[in-house]
Amino acid sequence: MARRGPIETAASDTPQATKPPALAAEHTSRLVVLPPDWLPLALLVGDAIIVAGSIVAAYWYYVNIDPLRRAGGAALPFAPYLPAIPVAIALTLVSLAINHQYQSWRGRTLMDLLLGLYSGIGLAAVLALAAISLGNLGVDYSRLTITYAVLLAAILMTAERYILRQYETRLRRQGIGTEKVLLVGTGPGSEMLIRRMAMFPQYGFQVRGVLDDSRQVGSLFAAAPVVGRVDELPAKSRELGIDQVFIAMSDHDRSRVIHLIKQCEDQQLEFKVIPDLLDIMSTSTEVNSLDGLPLVGVRRSRLSGLNSAIKRTIDIVVSSIAMVILAIPMLAVGLIIKVTSPAGPVLFTQQRIGMNRRPFMVYKFRTMIPDAEAAGPQVAVPGDPRTTPFGRFMRKVSIDELPQLWNVLKGDMSLVGPRPQPTFFDEQYSVDVPRYLERQQVRPGLTGWAEVNDLRGAAPIVDRTIYDVYYIENWSLVLDLKIIMLTALRLFFQRHAY
Repeated sequence: MARRGPIETAASDTPQATKPPALAAEHTSRLVVLPPDWLPLALLVGDAIIVAGSIVAAYWYYVNIDPLRRAGGAALPFAPYLPAIPVAIALTLVSLAINHQYQSWRGRTLMDLLLGLYSGIGLAAVLALAAISLGNLGVDYSRLTITYAVLLAAILMTAERYILRQYETRLRRQGIGTEKVLLVGTGPGSEMLIRRMAMFPQYGFQVRGVLDDSRQVGSLFAAAPVVGRVDELPAKSRELGIDQVFIAMSDHDRSRVIHLIKQCEDQQLEFKVIPDLLDIMSTSTEVNSLDGLPLVGVRRSRLSGLNSAIKRTIDIVVSSIAMVILAIPMLAVGLIIKVTSPAGPVLFTQQRIGMNRRPFMVYKFRTMIPDAEAAGPQVAVPGDPRTTPFGRFMRKVSIDELPQLWNVLKGDMSLVGPRPQPTFFDEQYSVDVPRYLERQQVRPGLTGWAEVNDLRGAAPIVDRTIYDVYYIENWSLVLDLKIIMLTALRLFFQRHAY
């Protein structure tokens, strides 16, 4: 289950967003001994070495240790594997390149990279087996050796990418290898973007300043300095050494946006136009084409019919198995709660709104003192005095959410989906937040797309709704798997749990 906490805190506490230009330049000047394309080159060399080493190690394991090999049987000779190594390297590198493994990591999550990695390794394995079959080479190569080599390569390449990602993130936290960004306009899209770039320095963007006509120069906007007026775009871009411009002007300034785009083109600056978040949320159309003819239709939830049945079947199977496996640990948690906080119940129950606006009772392990919401529902805040010592630990690692597996089994919730809101807040949001009600076209989830993107707790419900609606309109089993894997990773790197 994903992390809690206000995204505002993460943005305001990140020193990178307010780093003075001189200090950033000093950092950038250090350790610039690597070429700009060092990461793809490092991956190419590393992957080639891993493939070769995995084949050798897999053959050694097969011959000397593998219990599946017939005892005392003659092992296949190693000689045919030597000419096969460069072929395997070529097949793997091509397959990984097809899956975008040797492109820039800027703006991509580690999970996206790993999913592409596994797809590429799978493609390479299929091509290798096809080549063996077409060449009638089965007598020379053990399929067990190939299987071991593929598994070992996947493990080593995963570790390789994690280590390189950590190293790249460390460099980018120092301002090395980042793209210097200038924000033009202070719309809601601009504010959210600054927060995301500050929260995830591994994406490689460093906000050097904001241009806006309505804010005083020298003031802060989302922890980024306002450095000038919009018309100063060319001058400030040269002065700050800007690599990329993000334009976030309001919709009624379209003519001005076009003028800004022309200025970026004249300065040979890469630029992106950030759409207004409310425009995105109020747009419920999709564009397709028929032989080049554009067709405009209404977006529909992909979680209906057969897709909905498949998702529900997975929910039942996984929640049943998880409840059996976790029965004893959950019992132990309940006993600890009773011993450390005997005055209250073990479970906390609260009415929330589910699919089709149907209310249901959600179950959680109690993490707060009894009657913590006697004065009404309140969102948890950092250092919340209502939280018990053991409750803080449970919330940090999301143990308190485990009883919701029963909600999933009953059909009130799903493993993945928009987080359910308490009835009190739901009534407010359904009136004030555009497209909020679309979240209730599907079952709420233990975790969701908004949560793995660090939007939970006191994060703005408008921002969370954008991610939830995106999930509903773009649902797939792969997206569900990605969210579950990201949630598991978040348990080890909690930032905003309290």
